[in-house]
Amino acid sequence: MRLSSFLLVSALALPVVLAGCSTVTPNNDWHAAGQKNLCLVDNPSVRPQVFLTLRRALMDKGLKVMRVEADDTKTIINSCPMTLRYDAVYGSSWTYSTLRYAKLELTEQGRHNNVYTVQWDERTDKPTLLDSVNDASVELRELVDRLFPGEIPWR
Repeated sequence: MRLSSFLLVSALALPVVLAGCSTVTPNNDWHAAGQKNLCLVDNPSVRPQVFLTLRRALMDKGLKVMRVEADDTKTIINSCPMTLRYDAVYGSSWTYSTLRYAKLELTEQGRHNNVYTVQWDERTDKPTLLDSVNDASVELRELVDRLFPGEIPWR
């Protein structure tokens, strides 16, 4: 008798548990702008690795990144709902070069253009052995995470 009542309760509980799991819908608007397209304005005065790192970090966030030249204002106005500009300064030493400053500026086109800025700056302090940033991608990805703080879409 106990076994049959256990099976009956289990059989009734299983559809309820499975129905609760199937009602979860994915959230496609995982960042504030709700946009999936972004124009990354190329800055030729900065090392190419900065552009490549930013593009990869933005693509990892689920954005479709389009490269745009800085003087191509027609494309920026007509095709870019969001535009990201960047700047970076490297400090040099005899053995290697380190990232000293990075700034990202995100502009959302619309009725009122919204501008968001994040930066990382170590130029004011004298560099020490602990300040060496050989891999600038860590700081650049951190800036991207500050602009788009939402979770990674496939989690």
